[in-house]
Formats: sequence, structure tokens, C-alpha cells
Amino acid sequence: MLNIVLFGPPGAGKGTQSEKLIDKYKLVHLSTGDIFRANIKGATELGQLAKNYMDNGQLVPDDVTIRMLEAEVNKYHDAKGFIFDGFPRTKAQAQALDNLLASKNTSITLMLALEVEEEELKKRLQLRGLESGRLDDQVPEIIQKRIDVYNNETLPVKNFYTAQGKYKGVEGIGEIEEIFKGLCVVIDAQIYKKSDVEVPVKSVVEPPSVKKLVTTIINNVVKKITEKATAKVAVKATEKSVKPAKKTAQKSVKKVAAKKSIKKSAKKKIVKPVKKKTVKSTKKLVKKSAKKVAKKANPKKVSRKPVKKTVKNIAKVKRSKKPVKKVVKKKRR
Repeated sequence: MLNIVLFGPPGAGKGTQSEKLIDKYKLVHLSTGDIFRANIKGATELGQLAKNYMDNGQLVPDDVTIRMLEAEVNKYHDAKGFIFDGFPRTKAQAQALDNLLASKNTSITLMLALEVEEEELKKRLQLRGLESGRLDDQVPEIIQKRIDVYNNETLPVKNFYTAQGKYKGVEGIGEIEEIFKGLCVVIDAQIYKKSDVEVPVKSVVEPPSVKKLVTTIINNVVKKITEKATAKVAVKATEKSVKPAKKTAQKSVKKVAAKKSIKKSAKKKIVKPVKKKTVKSTKKLVKKSAKKVAKKANPKKVSRKPVKKTVKNIAKVKRSKKPVKKVVKKKRR
């Protein structure tokens, strides 16, 4: 069972990182603040008891807080583990939590603390106050008091878990994902250690220094500038190489167009008239040849005029018989 005490000063980013850890390791989030509010709102016996102490300006006793926490733990029988947020705040609470978990046959696996410098915390809290409207994150005096209370209260708890070899401090400055990776490295190392499996563990990820950030930014800018410059040079070179090819292509296109236009004009001026003449002449020849063929095929079909003449001549000969006889007689003699 994976049980983590997540600690860190106000503004260290516990809320953000706890959500990511809960999602990855399937843990149950137990916040004493949420538990108090739920019990008071639900008017439970423990909630009424805690409210009486709070209304009188007194701190809620540890035994009441532990009893509330135990009631919450008992709700999750099949939990893979818990993240305790905001508890324990004192050495006595840490001892009481150990006793509670021992009765459930489990214990605290790690105390993870997000370590952030005070100046960075103040900047974060003021920015958060402007965004959320929380007054306790806007007044510098209140911010300083909250940081001082955290340092004074958690030092004994830190020593308590350090003595057990369970305290692990992780750098809380940097990108959210980098900080999360650092937390996961520590947790995974502890899990594999418990299961007696040797796994190479990386050290906690340290955020990049200001010098490194500046150098990386400069290098990226220089890289982009050089890439753009090389791209421009390449474009110019290709344009130069393409220009002569374009010119030759244009010339060839013009030549082809000119040839086509010449052919078209020649066809219009020469070919069409010639075609017309040849067609007429061929038609005449065809008619003549057709007539000749018709005469040869039908010789009887002759023109009427010669036929009429021959008939008249024969009729004349029949009429004039005497001259014919005389001619014949003479020949006989």
C-alpha cells in the first residue's frame, strides 16, 4: 500500500502535484481541511465537537482530528493508498497517524516535501492572490506569517520522518511536468526498494539554472535565424537556376504557337479553294463517264431526232416507186 505525506509551504504547488500523483498511482486524497468542513457541514458528532473548539478560538485536539481521519480512511476498504494533505503538522500528530495506520496493517511510505525558496513563494502567492482574489495571498505580512508557521511546525515532523528514512525533499521550482517527474522518480524508487527489485533510479530532477535557460533561449533564437537565412539563400539559388529554363520553355512555346498559326492560315488560303475546284472537276468527269457507260450499256436508247429522220427517208422511198424500177431496168440491160 502506497501512503504518502505530501508537504510543502503555501504556494509550493501541492494541490497541482497531488492531483497528478492521485491520477497516476490511483490514490485517495485525504485533506484535513476538507474533512473538517465536511464534518461540520454534515453536523456529525465529531464535526460539532470540532466546531465548539473553533468557535471558542481553541485548536482542535489531535485525538478529535485523528478520529475524523480514521472515519474517512474506513470508507475506502479497497484503496491502493492515500495522500495525506495538511496532516500531520506536529510530531504528536505524526505519531498518532503511525498508530492509526499500524492498526490497518500499513504505514507511511514517504514524506514528500516540495522545497521552494521564500522569495519565490511570495511571488507565487501574490500572483495567486491577484488571480483568485484571496486576501491572505495578497497581504505581504500575512504571507510571511504563513511561511513562518509552516517552517516552525513542519521542522519537527521533518525530523520525525528523517529518523525513519522516509523524508524526501524534491525541488519545487521549474516546470510542472519536470517537478512531477522528480516526484515520480522518488516514489518509484521506494516502491521497487520495498519489492526487493533493483531498478536504476535517477536523481531528483533539478530545475535548470538561469544561465542555462538564457543560453538555451539564445541558442534556439540563433538556430531559428540561421534556418530562415539558409532557407532564403536556397530559394534565391533555385530561382536563379530556374530563370534560364523558364526562358527556353517560353521560346519553345512561342515557336510552336507560330507554327500552328502558319499551318492554320495556309489551310485557309490554299487548301480550301483547291478542294472546291477539285470537287467541281471530279463531278463533271463523273457525269461524262456515266453518260458514256449508259450509251454502251443501252445502244437502243438513241436520241429521237435521228430516228425521225430515218423514218421520213424510208417513207419517201416507198412513195417514189417508179424511179426505182427504172433504175433497176437500166441496170439489167
